[in-house]
Amino acid sequence: MNLMKIVYYGFGAFIGFVCGTVINLIFYWVEKSGTYTAKQLVQDYGVFGKYLFELINALPFFGIALGIVLVKLLFGKELDHESS
Repeated sequence: MNLMKIVYYGFGAFIGFVCGTVINLIFYWVEKSGTYTAKQLVQDYGVFGKYLFELINALPFFGIALGIVLVKLLFGKELDHESS
């Protein structure tokens, strides 16, 4: 794997992590403001609500994975052509 692939995938992972963290912070700020959206999920839907709550907490990690996938989809031909 050449250096350019590492740079592209690393940048995609970084941007995905930042976006996931910002969305997670928005949920956190909404909870702190007194509008209990995530807490209501657990109270209203039980185990499924707890699952959704944990998905909200895992958004930065989903962002990393989706950032890498997005780079692969957008720049796949260029990165594969460069290594040949």
